[in-house]
Amino acid sequence: MNNEFEVFDFHRIFFGNTPLIFLLEIVFRTLIMYSYSIFLLRILGKRGMGQLSMLELAIIIAFGSAIGDPMVNADLPIVHGMVAVTVVTLFQIGLERLVNKNKKVEAILEGEANLVVDKGVIKWDCLTRDNLSKEDLFRSLRSKDVEHLGEIEKAFFETSGQISIMFRSPKKVKPGLSLIPENELKPETILKAPMPIPTAGLYCCLDCGNVKNLEQGQKVSKCELCGGKEWVEAKK
Repeated sequence: MNNEFEVFDFHRIFFGNTPLIFLLEIVFRTLIMYSYSIFLLRILGKRGMGQLSMLELAIIIAFGSAIGDPMVNADLPIVHGMVAVTVVTLFQIGLERLVNKNKKVEAILEGEANLVVDKGVIKWDCLTRDNLSKEDLFRSLRSKDVEHLGEIEKAFFETSGQISIMFRSPKKVKPGLSLIPENELKPETILKAPMPIPTAGLYCCLDCGNVKNLEQGQKVSKCELCGGKEWVEAKK
């Protein structure tokens, strides 16, 4: 009967059955797991974080585990969880100070803002690097009341996972690729290489938004910027 479980055993609740030196191991385990969580979040990329920074999301995950487990696990003393939370907090403060002082460390831990639209044209290399689809980009731009890419001078995919836009002035807005979802486009409005142009005018690549002035009867060719083979009339 010596091994019978005792309810409200405060020594077990706060310290468990391990020696106090085990607290040092908790410090070591916490630093390893917290660093590993930042590494995984860095691989995950900015899309999965919403408006949180990399460090903010990491500390939320760490707090959730460190605080939640001692609440329901009878074999995990509260003091152990408190030590883990304290270590995470101190480590977070240290990382934030380091990030604020060192731009290279900030780029490694939180990434950098990437240019995804430049002068009305999609930068596909940046979209691919950030695992961002054209549909995701267009959805974000539509939410900011953008009708076509010709309105945009530059757009950045921020470290928070949000899209920030530098608009062209009203007098400098140019025709560009409409942001209407592709499933809403009428098939007859999409010109595929090597179809001839029915009416002279400005047309844009359906993949990247590159705008070209094409003559009537001229055959549609591949986009020289992205290799796209589908074109639509530019929206004015």
